[in-house]
Amino acid sequence: IFMPMFIQGMAGVNRRLYDGGATYLFAHDVIHWNVFMSISAWLLSIAQIPFLVNIFLSLRTGATASDNPWEATTVEWSAPNRPPHGNFLTTPKIFRGPYEYSQPGHATDFTPQTEPAGA
Repeated sequence: IFMPMFIQGMAGVNRRLYDGGATYLFAHDVIHWNVFMSISAWLLSIAQIPFLVNIFLSLRTGATASDNPWEATTVEWSAPNRPPHGNFLTTPKIFRGPYEYSQPGHATDFTPQTEPAGA
């Protein structure tokens, strides 16, 4: 959006136009970029409205995520949602590597590191 400012700067236009650009008649061929940049900045600002609405609606009416919403197998997802000092109440026991999916004897593909084999 603001790349034309570099073009204007190379043509000798300062950042601030104290008289609306009347001093810069020598840069008449690049001063029109101000209108383009202003309209583009306003459109970019307006385009952020759906995201802001989504944030506030999600905060007010959104579903609360579970402790492990992506069913990751790594240990950090076994910590409580409001972790205590040190992240765990007790030191977790690890029974497998972090990326060992599809364990034999399990009905699901998701098997946390902290769950013993055959559980």
